[in-house]
Amino acid sequence: MISDLQVFRPGVGWLVPLQEGKVVLAPGEILRVSIAVPYIGPEYEFTLYGSIGQKGLLGFDEILVARASLPCPNSLETFTTVLGSVDIEIIGAGMLGIGGISPGTDYDLYVKIEEKPEVMAEIEDVIEIVGGTSSDMTGMLGMVMMMGMLGMVMPMMTEEGIE
Repeated sequence: MISDLQVFRPGVGWLVPLQEGKVVLAPGEILRVSIAVPYIGPEYEFTLYGSIGQKGLLGFDEILVARASLPCPNSLETFTTVLGSVDIEIIGAGMLGIGGISPGTDYDLYVKIEEKPEVMAEIEDVIEIVGGTSSDMTGMLGMVMMMGMLGMVMPMMTEEGIE
């Protein structure tokens, strides 16, 4: 079902990742997952659903998700190959790792048709996320600490007569 993976890097454009190994992504990039499925039936518009997460004992833990329409033509007598794609934006984890996706090497990819969940594909351990929260947190914590220090020093300076 998954026919192609592409990565959009701002300032560079669309790249086709290597077929072997992992797709390396960073916050701000987009993973385009292209699919090809056989379809027979009346004209219908399905919803293509893509997710990056981790497969566990209790199912797939979805971290980043995206949806796209998947229009299927009227094909009542023969199977027609329908092509579609869904773009999953890579959103880095925020302060203290909350929201978005954290850096790591063991992320999985899951794609399905929402109206027909039995039509799905999953690739395990295919995505690596680089970059992330450390530089964002360092800048934010540095600013908060500086403000706290100023808040403590300023009252001491005015109480002792230094103005």
